[in-house]
Amino acid sequence: MARSKQFDERQALVSAMLVFWEKGYDGTSIQDLEHAMGLNRTSIYNAFGNKRAIFDRVMSCYKESVMSALFAELDGAPNIKEGIRRMLNGALDIHFDEANPGGCLVVLSLLESGQHDEQAQASMQQTIHDLKSALQVRLGKAKKSGELSKDLDVGSTATTIATTMAGMMVMGKANFSKAALKKTVNQVVGLLD
Repeated sequence: MARSKQFDERQALVSAMLVFWEKGYDGTSIQDLEHAMGLNRTSIYNAFGNKRAIFDRVMSCYKESVMSALFAELDGAPNIKEGIRRMLNGALDIHFDEANPGGCLVVLSLLESGQHDEQAQASMQQTIHDLKSALQVRLGKAKKSGELSKDLDVGSTATTIATTMAGMMVMGKANFSKAALKKTVNQVVGLLD
């Protein structure tokens, strides 16, 4: 008779996500994952595979939770400008939330890209490109509806917003204050006028 899992897979991934987020890929050991996930090595390997496989699952978990929540802020706003403001401020809230390691797991992982194989690097790069593309689609719809200027270059504006989001996470790790970074958010939203 096969034994059933005695743990919450999603919670185990969230716990692993926080470890990778705090320590980076190379700095995270299997022992760290055992401790955080509350599982022994055999259970981890049986349920998730090796460290690389766990990291890949963690990145998917991050996109499905953190990134999705930021887009929910954008999409739930009454207009595109307020949506961009909410999304960028939401990223700051995540960074400055003491329950999180700070920064952005994707951005921090890209900065340590030498520790990742080509497939993992491509996946992280694609996540940033997906962010830019999703912003571009939303800006394009807002431009088409007349909410934004007909002269707005939605591609470069989407790149600017994605760059700002990533840059704020790096600046936050460099101890820039939330207040200073909120001013950056206001300046970027002002570009949409």
